[in-house]
Amino acid sequence: MPSCPRMPAYTPAVGEVVRDLGHRAPTGGVVEGVYMDTLNGLAYLRHEAGGCEWTTKPEHVQALPQPRYLTVQQPSRPRANDRA
Repeated sequence: MPSCPRMPAYTPAVGEVVRDLGHRAPTGGVVEGVYMDTLNGLAYLRHEAGGCEWTTKPEHVQALPQPRYLTVQQPSRPRANDRA
């Protein structure tokens, strides 16, 4: 059986506002967030107004039709479960 080649996931720039197709807003709309980083196979996004990051699969990240960027002064390192 022939396999279909996979499209590579879109890789946004740090600070780019993207759509997260893996999550829905309480109103049912698409969630948008600022791309922060990708770590351990997960993309980290943050609300434009700030707050905690959330994770999504990189294949759920989609560019906006008209790109928007926010200045990220110092990209945060995604949180890791490194408690000793």
